[in-house]
Amino acid sequence: MNPANATATEAGGGDEYEVGKTYEVKLTTGIEFKGIVLAYDSDPHVIIFQEGTSRGNCKSMTTRTVNASFISKANLIGKCKDPLDSNKKKCFVDLNGLLEKEAIAIRKIESIGVGVTAEAQKIFDALSKTLHVKWENKDMVIMEDVRICSPYHSDFVTGGTRAANDRIKKVLNNVREKLQLSSDT
Repeated sequence: MNPANATATEAGGGDEYEVGKTYEVKLTTGIEFKGIVLAYDSDPHVIIFQEGTSRGNCKSMTTRTVNASFISKANLIGKCKDPLDSNKKKCFVDLNGLLEKEAIAIRKIESIGVGVTAEAQKIFDALSKTLHVKWENKDMVIMEDVRICSPYHSDFVTGGTRAANDRIKKVLNNVREKLQLSSDT
């Protein structure tokens, strides 16, 4: 991003989106907000705003990236000297919170089977409510050592100790029975 002065030629009617200027912005989607320009890149016509004009408590600062072609109205309401001056505001990024969000997103992605049937995904989802299950290609791996292969019947449960294997077979049969009951009603 080019933080220097720049002119938005395609959107905003020639307004300058200069770092530090504060705008009341209305988007073509109807969304309205106030924001300080943190960065503007004239090539893809992208503006990064810090929402709100308050320079006080910065516990949950929000940034918004906007394609200038979606701005229907931008009224200049002021200017601050340096919106990124850390001496004026004590803002921080909650890295632990970001890492937690990333871990949740990764778990969600890893819980989606690639190239598996809807039935297989339903079985996986049901098993994952009580067991540690992950996809390994098209196989379900439970507790790191028991494997369920397609077509995901108890005859296709392998690995692990005999007790673990028998337990997974029993749970799988119960899950399949419940899924069958719910699809019949």
